[in-house]
Parts: sequence; structure tokens; C-alpha cells
Amino acid sequence: MIDLMPATTTSAPTTAPAPRRPFLYGYRAMTLISASLVGLLAWGAAACQSMEGGPVSSAAEYAERAAETRRAGDQTLNGLAPAPVQKGIAEKQASTSCVDDFGFDDAGVTRDEAAYEWRMDFASGGDYRSAVDRLRATWTDRGLKVTDVAAQQPTGHSGAGLPGITTTDEHGVELSLVPDYYSGEPVVRADGGCVRHEYDPAYEEEGGY
Repeated sequence: MIDLMPATTTSAPTTAPAPRRPFLYGYRAMTLISASLVGLLAWGAAACQSMEGGPVSSAAEYAERAAETRRAGDQTLNGLAPAPVQKGIAEKQASTSCVDDFGFDDAGVTRDEAAYEWRMDFASGGDYRSAVDRLRATWTDRGLKVTDVAAQQPTGHSGAGLPGITTTDEHGVELSLVPDYYSGEPVVRADGGCVRHEYDPAYEEEGGY
């Protein structure tokens, strides 16, 4: 006999959603906001210090940075092959950007560009190009990233048509072998950057600045 009564189904008991915890979400939001504020303050402090010119080094620390920069330039110059027929002495360079235009530096604090330049003469343009190629290989072997400097295009400059190269060494010193834009003479440049440091008159008397 067929049972015509509809079958009764029992549905599985439904689980009520867990109540939300507003305080948990609020805590997380406050944590994220606090972390963002801390990051913003740190960024602001770093940006302010960068605008001021970086931390203040001691006079001795600047002297060591300058000496380190000169050594890097001397090593580059003396390692050139073919060697220049004439080598100049290190000439201190200055940059108009390495100044305190906004009065950030306190009394007794100054800033200097730890930068030097060596002029030289090669026997020929071919020797200069060979020196550029060999120096590129030397820097590459040291694991340094070498950037080519395009040959000058303006006419009327004796350095027009001569290429150059530049890199940054393991100590953050920017090194380059390029023809000078105005004279066309090959130059090695070493730039250790603009350094804020304590002023020491005795060091200035020794010709350090």
C-alpha cells in the first residue's frame, strides 16, 4: 500500500552567527592608526634631517671621509692603463648645493664637499679610450655598477666625442673618469658627498678644509 502522506523532513539545526565584538575591531583600528602615525613621524624626522643636510659629524670624522675620498681617487688615477703622460695633484672641489641656505646649521657647525679632481694628459685619444675601457673592466670585476657617460656633442669643446664612465665604490664615493666639459682635459673625480661637521679651526690651518 502506497503511503500518500507527505514525508516529513527534519532540517539541521541552524547555528546562530557569533556575536561581533566591536571592541576587537576598534582595537585593531587603533593599532593600525598608531602604527601609521609612528611611521609618518619617522618619515617626517628623516625628511627634516635630509633637508638640513644629514647628521652632524665630528671634525675628525669629516677629515677621515675626505681622506677616504682622496685615496679612492688616487687609486683610480694610479691604476689607469695606459697611464697618463702627465698627472695633476688633487684639487679640492666645491658645490653650490653644499651650503646652508636656510640657517639649519648651529654655531660651530659647517659643511664641506668631500670632493677632489685630478687632471691629466694622455698621449692620444686612443690611449684615453683604452684607459676608459680597462677601468670599466676593473670596476666591473669589483662588482661595481658602471654607468657610461655619453660623449659630448657641442662643438667647440676639445673634449667633444670622448666618452666617460662613473661608478660608486664600496664606501659610497662617486668616482668618474671623464673629459672636462670646458677644457676637454681628462679628469678623475672622487666625490664623498656633502658633510655637515663640527668646525675645527686647527684643521683649517692645516689645509684640511
